[in-house]
Amino acid sequence: MRIINIGADIEEVARFKRLGKKTLERIFTPAELKYCLSKKNYAECLSARFAAKEAVFKALPFDGIMLKKIEITKDENNKPQISVHDKRAGNISFKISLSHTKNYALAFVIAYMQ
Repeated sequence: MRIINIGADIEEVARFKRLGKKTLERIFTPAELKYCLSKKNYAECLSARFAAKEAVFKALPFDGIMLKKIEITKDENNKPQISVHDKRAGNISFKISLSHTKNYALAFVIAYMQ
């Protein structure tokens, strides 16, 4: 494994309680919105995914990608995973850690190549 870069981000949860539907749809994929909005504490979920998108953006070795092209889902073990829908990211893999409290969400990402 060859590490390319790392990225980290922290977000305030309260910010995501105030965002409107159109703004959310510009940032998140339909699957991300469906998952997060089904949660009682949806703002914590959204802020954690946004922090993850920002951390991935910082870890990528190229610029010019829209946040909606970075998708945070869960694998079969319920762990977060990253999909980047951009051909420039074809051979890049990621490790991710997410955490949140009532007030803040944090994401840490390692971008690497096999």
